[in-house]
Amino acid sequence: MSGKWTVRFFLAMIAVLIFAFFSNDFNLVNVQKTALITALAIDKDGDKFSLTAIVANPAAQGDNGGNTSEKNGTSGGGNGYSTVEGKGGTVAEALEDVNAKTGWYPKLVFCRLLVLGESFCAGNVFDGLDYFLRNEYAAKDTLLAAADGQAKEILTAKPPVGGAVSEALEKVLADQPKQVGAVLTANLREFAISYFSAGKSDYIPLVSTQKGENGDLFQASETALFKDGKRIGKLTKEETFALACVKNPLRLASYTVEEKGVEKTLLIKNNRRKIQFSVDGDTPKLKVELTVYADLADKAESSPPSDLAMREQNTAVFTAAATSLKEQIEGAFATCTSIGFDAFDAIGKLQKYENNHFDEFKDSLIERLEFSVSVRFRSIR
Repeated sequence: MSGKWTVRFFLAMIAVLIFAFFSNDFNLVNVQKTALITALAIDKDGDKFSLTAIVANPAAQGDNGGNTSEKNGTSGGGNGYSTVEGKGGTVAEALEDVNAKTGWYPKLVFCRLLVLGESFCAGNVFDGLDYFLRNEYAAKDTLLAAADGQAKEILTAKPPVGGAVSEALEKVLADQPKQVGAVLTANLREFAISYFSAGKSDYIPLVSTQKGENGDLFQASETALFKDGKRIGKLTKEETFALACVKNPLRLASYTVEEKGVEKTLLIKNNRRKIQFSVDGDTPKLKVELTVYADLADKAESSPPSDLAMREQNTAVFTAAATSLKEQIEGAFATCTSIGFDAFDAIGKLQKYENNHFDEFKDSLIERLEFSVSVRFRSIR
């Protein structure tokens, strides 16, 4: 008898579970009312935050390619993407403004790019970025980029190839450009760690657009420098590459140098970096040792194939390249030092390795730092 009641009990429980499954939405947001934000531009308009979002709306993708009305600060982006603007006293309020204008509930879980405008970077950017650090649904590996002028102009550009601007920008800021030293990338987590560190210095790529035949081309070869959360300067394309050689591992990067009046290009296969910090009496010292493994890849003049493999010629090119790159690294360091930017985290190294001198040097370390660098090019053959 008890066996029958056991069977009936389990059948009743199965019936209840089936009923609950098909009658409950599990608090999910209606996908037709959800705006999946793929990129955000942050500007300041007076004391208000001005956000420009690229959204992929599921409902819009089946409706004429995702074009929306120009009303209420929205514009069609094509290919299922739309550009939406919102304003508010906080970032959260500005995102709520997006919801009020469109009826879409903005979701940040797929947001992979934040572009920071010049007006926003004039103040402490963490007045706005704090929201993304606190929001449990915002990815902390979101890429960061800065812009001269309005960040909105970057996200409203027209890439030469179809798709969203965010996709084109992510390719410019991807691992491959970083590996060849073309871009000094940074994400939200890394930027926040540097902000809350002793040196409070970090960098993010500076994005710009250039008109092309079929659309706008994106560049990120320059670098914006930040201290205490505020943008204080920038590095040129050459200075960015020089700093990348010391900060990041390189792979298949090109480096062109002039030797005996002829431009020659080296293909960098990899690099080995070593940064040493010490305090000698009253003098803090930072020493950079850089070894670059490369081969001669091309010359600006015709030559037989055997010339490219001649060790004597490669040695002369390597010497010229080492001298040139050393000067560029010293120039990048001088640019950073002139505005109080801690390019190689010297203050962090002082705190970690020479803590007994920290209170003495922490406020004047950058000005007093004795910097030296040695560069060697070696053949991989």
